[in-house]
Amino acid sequence: MRILFVPFGSEGDVNPLFWLADGLVARGHEPVFLLSPHYGHHATRRGFAWVPMGEEEDFLHYARDPNMWHRLRGPAFVIRGMTETLPAYREAFAGAGRPIDLVVTSSFALAASSLAEAAQIPRLTLHLQPLCLQSVHDSPLYLPELAWVNHSPRWVKKLFQKGAELLFWQLARKPLNAFRASLGLLPIRHFYDEAIHGGEALAALFPAWFAPPQPDWPRQLRQFGFPLAATTPQALPPELERFLSDGPPPIVWTHGSANFDIRHFQKRALAASRELGQRCLLVSLEPPDETLPPGARHVTHVRFEDLFPRCAAAIHHGGIGTTSKAIAAAIPQLIIPRAHDQPDNAARIVRLGLGRTLSYSQLDTPALARTLRQLLADPAIKPHCLHYQALLRSADPLPALCDWAEALARKA
Repeated sequence: MRILFVPFGSEGDVNPLFWLADGLVARGHEPVFLLSPHYGHHATRRGFAWVPMGEEEDFLHYARDPNMWHRLRGPAFVIRGMTETLPAYREAFAGAGRPIDLVVTSSFALAASSLAEAAQIPRLTLHLQPLCLQSVHDSPLYLPELAWVNHSPRWVKKLFQKGAELLFWQLARKPLNAFRASLGLLPIRHFYDEAIHGGEALAALFPAWFAPPQPDWPRQLRQFGFPLAATTPQALPPELERFLSDGPPPIVWTHGSANFDIRHFQKRALAASRELGQRCLLVSLEPPDETLPPGARHVTHVRFEDLFPRCAAAIHHGGIGTTSKAIAAAIPQLIIPRAHDQPDNAARIVRLGLGRTLSYSQLDTPALARTLRQLLADPAIKPHCLHYQALLRSADPLPALCDWAEALARKA
């Protein structure tokens, strides 16, 4: 079978589609990707065919905009980016060729979902975060200040969620429905039920112990586990290996693969590490703008599955990919979210006893060093980390998801 993969988002949104593609290639199927050129080298390294979706400059334009990471404006900015790239997806979809037996998308690849619908190709949507699934039973946390919603009566939750849907939908409705009309498709009326959950099949790629299934989740959804590849550890770059071997495990500080607004976070990371006498490893595309002191290093990119087991703790933004890899490495987490699914993921980590969370505004307060000190000294966290690491290792969700993807394509 020939399967088209269409991610939308950062590296944390792209990698799970590569994970599924690797599994399907092992079964003899052929993947084709629609990708921003920013991630094209990942497909090339695997030997996958890929079609450019836009230009590298398009990705950098969105990634470097401060609105991307704004706690209030961030979601609207993402939706605007989704609607502005509709024509580019149409051009790339045409370049993927035929036949295509199945289209696999991430949650917000709505253009590809509509194109597949018009071509009568079955769709499998991968929901990577619990935030994508509204529920009046276990409401996702959009912002820390909205934690009261989850303790409210169901009618309040329903009213709040309808308001949130209207807010998002008013940004996407006209351009998306105009795009659908050009394909001969009926307009969409509901953002979640018809746009986000509009595919024939939905896969929740997080385990039930992280986000328990709810009775009002979509009927066509199946829950699997985190998309963590059981790969052979790779050697780290020699300079990084020397740094890790030259002293006690460092604290790793990272704040998103697509986050270029990183300098302030780096300054506070260095200051807090110095105050606690901890070695510090910064991971970001942008280097620090100051000379690093002894005991501190910076790398632009490294596989977290290779790095995290060598670290004492991970301080990060709460992206679902980073969060799941820290669980797999059984290290404590301090999550400092900014926007999108990050506050909800942080709340779940705290609920499971795997770490702590601070607001981004607390970076400049004594709470950062104090919370990090408490995290490292808390004897209750490590047993929880080892427990959930064992749960991850006990089950591999990839075979069952590959089975389902094959069945969807064959049924069509």
